Amino acid sequence: MRTQRILWTVAALWCATSVLSAFAIDPDAVVGMWLFDENGGKVARDGSGNGLDGTIAGSEKWTKGMFDGGLEFDGSSVYVEVGSDPSLVLEELTIVAWGKISPSAGTRWQSIMMRGQDPRNYLMVVDKDSQKLQLSITKGAPGAWGGPIAGPAITDEEWHHLAAVIGQSAGLVVYVDGVQVGQQPYAKPSLDANPNVMRIGDGSSGGHQLDGALDEVALFSVPLTADEINEVMTDGLGEATGFLSVKLTGKLATTWASIKR
Repeated sequence: MRTQRILWTVAALWCATSVLSAFAIDPDAVVGMWLFDENGGKVARDGSGNGLDGTIAGSEKWTKGMFDGGLEFDGSSVYVEVGSDPSLVLEELTIVAWGKISPSAGTRWQSIMMRGQDPRNYLMVVDKDSQKLQLSITKGAPGAWGGPIAGPAITDEEWHHLAAVIGQSAGLVVYVDGVQVGQQPYAKPSLDANPNVMRIGDGSSGGHQLDGALDEVALFSVPLTADEINEVMTDGLGEATGFLSVKLTGKLATTWASIKR
């Protein structure tokens, strides 16, 4: 009986590993994943299991997103603060989000995700003047900005999939609805951040409040390819990264260790 249990567990682990290899993105590359499916409360849970839950400031309003629920931002007081954690300090990365954003031309930038104001590690934001997607970093000394502003205006109050990539080979790249719309040569982003917090829906020190709704926000520790970004956009974060199978694999590995003991 004990031998049969061991064989079953080994077979199950092999199957789960095979399933994981079919997913577009390595789950280990996910730093944090905020799906906004809670439909209530003041916590935006990190669906990656890495413990980077965000605290929601202001009078939050839960809404329908592109995949299940979403979170509305009022352009003044609502944001999600994830805080400070070593895993958020990144030299290469990808930010993705679905956004349904209202206009702010000539008024303010609208931050989707930001770590640090000046210097900043990374920022994906709606440009104040053009209303286009912007990727911004500090390269070198404070005040030395870099990153493209490109693509169509995205503040038409329709859902758009937004992505920003920082990679030594890829460069500094922005995507709108799965299409690369802008690129600059790679520059190493400042790993310092002042203030040293990461926020979703506002700047790290305020003043970049988003007006609209967000869904399926995630931060990766690698530069995703165009194919991987399209996989996330089309299938959703959960399916593209296979987190249900990851959890299953973890449980099976625990069972296997217990059997060995």
